[in-house]
Amino acid sequence: MEQIKVIFFALASFFGIEDSRIAADKTTITIYPEKKEIEIIQEGLFSIVQTEKDSVLILEEWNKLSELKKGHTNWSGELDSFTMKSFDFTPVKNAIQPHLILKYSNEKDLRNLGIWYDENKNQFSVNHNEQDNLTTSDGNLEGNYWVFNGDHKFSFTLAPFLQMPENYLKFKRPLKELISSVKKQ
Repeated sequence: MEQIKVIFFALASFFGIEDSRIAADKTTITIYPEKKEIEIIQEGLFSIVQTEKDSVLILEEWNKLSELKKGHTNWSGELDSFTMKSFDFTPVKNAIQPHLILKYSNEKDLRNLGIWYDENKNQFSVNHNEQDNLTTSDGNLEGNYWVFNGDHKFSFTLAPFLQMPENYLKFKRPLKELISSVKKQ
């Protein structure tokens, strides 16, 4: 099995934008097997800003993402097998939360995201990687895998940046703060 894809943490990677600079502190993935749908909500968007050039590149990336929301969406090739894809920003408590919904026709389509399905057991699974800080009340950790019952919806949350190295932590800035600083200028 493959690891959970970085696509969940890096917002622009959903749209095939290389070297995404905007990431999420926390991502909640909910799978609805009966509807063959996956919902992804990112929270706490941030970036690492070390130079003024970084700020410019981050804001350029944000502008591209804002344009995508207006209907000019070019999705990542990793998502080609998904039959329907939607993307929106949900304002929550003065923050920006990307909200994505993907529909699949076959459970094998989820492999592109690092989610596996065992038809014989009717179970979904993802690799356990301590750095992902996966939490869930719907699954069980069995060896190196988180396993979920395929009979009903389940969700898990990823927070891979909880143990960010100190030398990066001092450069971490909330996306909202970067956007606000540009609006003030």
